[in-house]
Amino acid sequence: MIHKQTVIPLYPAKTGRIAFYAALILILLSLTQISAAAPTGQLAYAVNGFDENLGRFDWNLYTTAIKGTNNLKATPLNHKGMYPAWGREGELLYFIQWHGGLADVYSINPDNPKNKKRVTQISGTYRFLAVSPNGKKLAFNGWTMEQLPQENQIWVLDTETEEMEVMTQVPHFGWPYSFWGLSWSPNGKRLAFSLSRPGWLEHLYILDIETQEIEILTELNKDFYPVWAPDGRRILFLRWNREFDTFCVIDIETKIIEPLFDVDKATGYWADWSPDGDYMIYSRWGTVYVYNFESGETEELVEIDGSVFVISWLRDIRILPVAPQKKLVTTWGDIKHR
Repeated sequence: MIHKQTVIPLYPAKTGRIAFYAALILILLSLTQISAAAPTGQLAYAVNGFDENLGRFDWNLYTTAIKGTNNLKATPLNHKGMYPAWGREGELLYFIQWHGGLADVYSINPDNPKNKKRVTQISGTYRFLAVSPNGKKLAFNGWTMEQLPQENQIWVLDTETEEMEVMTQVPHFGWPYSFWGLSWSPNGKRLAFSLSRPGWLEHLYILDIETQEIEILTELNKDFYPVWAPDGRRILFLRWNREFDTFCVIDIETKIIEPLFDVDKATGYWADWSPDGDYMIYSRWGTVYVYNFESGETEELVEIDGSVFVISWLRDIRILPVAPQKKLVTTWGDIKHR
């Protein structure tokens, strides 16, 4: 006891300084944690409106670099295009461009967007472009110029060989059916998509790229625009309701659906996950918002003069190991007999 009293005398002034510096350190640590948790990355989106650089009322591609949520700017790439999708490291931005009533997939370097490269060797009517996690494959739906609209299917294009392969054989029964979104799983082995079926309901499905087997994810609703979460376990989507729509998240294994929040109808909603899965971005007309899953709060990121169409967040792609599990799958042959 005597030793402790003689070695560590606690004088009031010194005690105050220690408390002050301790509090300062805690504040700095807290600010560091807040800063580290703030959303960062690069956004790409298409905007429908009059563009002064293009000199016409048309679609134009934009990017926005985000670090936190302050002083964000929309940078026009001055390329007519829709369905933008980032390459693996952001070195390329893929998009679909229409010309003469047909569409093709193109790529540009977003830092030097003047050099545009055509990726598809066969023109057609293509929509909902998605890039695989390793950047080697592109998925989109549509039909080629030699086909009819009712032959609308999902295609996968190899970016190295530029060869296209049809992945689905959806029976059309003479009627065209529309796809409403495509998204790769983080391990690059599956695709989530929405498709309208008889009865005009839009269901969510999962396609196994290797076996081409299809699993039903949702039924008896109108579900659109699936986006796979970075953790590989959940999918974000938009559910139609009569008076409003609802952003939801579904657990792939349990099929449990968690509603997030309702949104007003017919205002052009598109969404994507942040690289860490802590946030989602979504658009409403020409405004882009960020939603915090933990706090449930929404903040405006950037506002554009026009209407945002499809939005893509450049993420830190990691090939996540996914243990194979036994599950029931269904094929289109099974579905049409129900």
